[in-house]
Amino acid sequence: MLPVLKRRSDKLRSQVKEAEDEEKALLTKYREESMDVERLKAESLSVYILKTIGRYEGKLDKETEQMLAAKMEYDKAVEKLRELKQQRSEIEERLAVLTQENRIYEEELEKREDYIRNNMASQASAKYREFEKEQDLLSRELAETEEAVTAAERVVNTADAALGHLDSADGWATYDVWFNSGILGHIAKYDHMDNAEEAVYRLKSQLESLRSELEDINISEIVDFTGIDPTTRAVDFWFDNIFTDLSVRSRIREDGENLRMLRGRINGLISRLENKKSSLKSRIGAIESKKKELIIETQPEG
Repeated sequence: MLPVLKRRSDKLRSQVKEAEDEEKALLTKYREESMDVERLKAESLSVYILKTIGRYEGKLDKETEQMLAAKMEYDKAVEKLRELKQQRSEIEERLAVLTQENRIYEEELEKREDYIRNNMASQASAKYREFEKEQDLLSRELAETEEAVTAAERVVNTADAALGHLDSADGWATYDVWFNSGILGHIAKYDHMDNAEEAVYRLKSQLESLRSELEDINISEIVDFTGIDPTTRAVDFWFDNIFTDLSVRSRIREDGENLRMLRGRINGLISRLENKKSSLKSRIGAIESKKKELIIETQPEG
């Protein structure tokens, strides 16, 4: 597990650096588009749009639209960076534990090697090293598979979070269709849509990580999600009537259904990966038994 996690940690360190550079560049662009960045960073995009529409009597000028586009791109970069840093933190914690355990492992490995070198016949020694090599390959594959399972479970958890917000947005959208909930209803609905979009930003980053982990174990699984279309909100903001309300509700439900389909596929993938893990553990255990039998059966020379 240790070399696998070290390689993953190095890769994440590089990805975090790239994401930090992207976040800084987008923040600079965002600052150029807005004179009130700090306030906008503190409040949700939907709330700001509602206030802006009220201020300009329902119309957004080109400059404001450019600022909103910069805000959305910046939000995506922030969520991606946060997700990558979280993954890096988790791996570094695991590396710290494994590094301590590695000292014990190295001591045991040295004892085994000394025993094989000094006490076992050359034919038995060669056979033992063959077992060790095979076991090492299987152990690395097991570690890679476990990392893929972790990445897949992270996707499922984020999909669940996004679905929770979409279900809440759907409830407010339904209420809006029949009872015209007004600006407070709009804010509640779009606040949940904002949260769902943030979760989807994290989801996309997690899907990239999952695809990378699957490539490491030679699994070609197409896992992707197009995301929530932000223009759905714009249409609802600018043309607030029962027809757009129905359209927004329909789109929310469509996004939710797509997320449920993705979650189902990932859960199926996790089941296959778990079966692969069980098979690898069984094969590793069988080799370990053969190694022990070889040591027991081999009599030291002299």
